[in-house]
Amino acid sequence: MKTRASRLRRLTIAAAAVLIVAGLLLRTGTGTVSAFGYRSIVAVCPLGSIEVLLGSKALVPVALISFVVVLVIAVFLGRVFCAWICPMPVMRRWFHRPGIGVQAPTVDQAEAGRCRPHAAAKTSRLKIDSRHWVLGGALLSTAIFGFPVFCLVCPIGLTFGTLAVLWRLLHFDEPSWSLLVFPAMVVLELTVFRSWCRKVCPLGALLSLMSSLNIFVRPKIDEEVCLVTSKGVDCNACKTACFEEIHLHDADLSQPLSECTKCRDCADVCPVHAITFPFFAKKRASKDPANEEEPCRVSAKS
Repeated sequence: MKTRASRLRRLTIAAAAVLIVAGLLLRTGTGTVSAFGYRSIVAVCPLGSIEVLLGSKALVPVALISFVVVLVIAVFLGRVFCAWICPMPVMRRWFHRPGIGVQAPTVDQAEAGRCRPHAAAKTSRLKIDSRHWVLGGALLSTAIFGFPVFCLVCPIGLTFGTLAVLWRLLHFDEPSWSLLVFPAMVVLELTVFRSWCRKVCPLGALLSLMSSLNIFVRPKIDEEVCLVTSKGVDCNACKTACFEEIHLHDADLSQPLSECTKCRDCADVCPVHAITFPFFAKKRASKDPANEEEPCRVSAKS
């Protein structure tokens, strides 16, 4: 039986947490997800890198290099960090579960007749949303106050900061209010701002800007197998499963593919396994619209 991507993601996120805890216990100096590396070689998160450059008002080689490294990774893998390393998606499911696992139509339920779906989501189309305004505010406040303001409320930093404070309590017997404040802030962000990742997170906004250059490892539909394109079935399984609101069958209803985190939830829920993630998908020759049936809009209901 094929392992669901969600299980693999939980394993990679748990492995990152174990490495961080091990680094604290063994004093290896490997840092955290927000500032990983080895001893003096530290790769700060891309948002933190820009904030360091703005806050210090000087060229900091480590921050600049780490930003370029993350940019290169985003060009090839998109927002993969958001699904496979960041702990927020796993914790988010403790408080709010998206429509993953919704019963999709089966092949036997295919309706007679075919329909031509609307254009698929495009990578080049960039949408400016609330996250980008938060990103601009975070960078502006850093430039004004001279320190990375967003780091004070960053859920990733707060999560691993909690681990660090807990370790200091157990290892050095140093109690701190941070052990209560940090987890409380994370829970607040997960419960009050349920759409934090999609509507608030400036790191996600920055990664989406970087990922606008990404043309690799994108979800691709086998149109000969897909129920929508081959049977004309009103199947919304992949759209319902996508937390980023990407609709592979209708560009008008979809966020751009630059928002894709490569979580593979859409591939997992597809009833006919029509969705794959090839490293580089070749473009298919366009068909003559005159030889196709009239388009039918796939229902937007989740």
